[in-house]
Amino acid sequence: MLPYVARRTLQGAVLLLLVSFLSFAVMNMAPGNAMQTFINPRMSPTEIARAEAALGLDKPLPVQYVGWLGSLVQGNLGYSVRNGQSVSALIGQRLGPTLLLNVTAFVLVVIIALVIGVYSAARPYSLFDYLATALVFAGISIPSFFFGLSLIYIFAVQLGWLPTSGFESYGKNLSGPALWADRAAHMVLPVAVLTLTGIAAILRHVRSSVGEALRQDYVRTARGKGVSEMQVLTKHALRNGLIPVITMLGLSLPSFFAGSVITETIFAWPGMGRLLVDSVFARDYPVAMSINLITAVLVVLGSLFADLLYGVVDPRVRYE
Repeated sequence: MLPYVARRTLQGAVLLLLVSFLSFAVMNMAPGNAMQTFINPRMSPTEIARAEAALGLDKPLPVQYVGWLGSLVQGNLGYSVRNGQSVSALIGQRLGPTLLLNVTAFVLVVIIALVIGVYSAARPYSLFDYLATALVFAGISIPSFFFGLSLIYIFAVQLGWLPTSGFESYGKNLSGPALWADRAAHMVLPVAVLTLTGIAAILRHVRSSVGEALRQDYVRTARGKGVSEMQVLTKHALRNGLIPVITMLGLSLPSFFAGSVITETIFAWPGMGRLLVDSVFARDYPVAMSINLITAVLVVLGSLFADLLYGVVDPRVRYE
């Protein structure tokens, strides 16, 4: 297995280098630069050119990329162009809210998708199966921004049950259980949006994979031997049927870090997704590049983790 892991790690390193260069090139080829966002109308062209030179924005693109990559290798993610704050510090401030929101939604998605998907596969074309299919179509067809705004209008504006946005209520100086209860109230609506939009794809794959496994010969053999339906489902069909789902779960790892851009923006959630949007609009390349690169790293790690997990779930899988 070690040669396989080493080969995948080398391939991942080459891929990350390519992704970092393309991301850097695309961001720097966008109209304008970071200085133009913050130019004071009273600044003379000479002062603007001096400020751009201080930030290294007057250098050719390859030179800027090599400089950024050199700092990255030394563990320095750089500094925000907007406020001069360390990129590592900025990411650290936003990481907690993003993890809290996305991990909560991910756990709910996995639990609900597995329960509904397996039950629906065991009883195809039943009323429950049709309701599960309707839930999948709703998750796929309803845009997250429309669903989020609808929830805000109903539960926050009309009923007044939940806060409209933010991570916690300002000006209340809460602490202890009261603070976490306040944060939980702020999480309800964004978690509901992430759960509905995330459940559709996983539920559909669970239903189809487990349903396909239930039609295999070894399942019929187990039933012919008198094995109970629960044991057939849990010991035979479920283990093989969930293998394709592992890939989707592994590739969802980056969302824990990068957050959900649309949902965090709608609910003004102070997480990584909103930080990425703000950085792109402000042309704050060091912050945006760091988030993109870390997301790409997590994609590579998530893919590798899913491949290795195949061997755990299915002993027939061998690595060469």
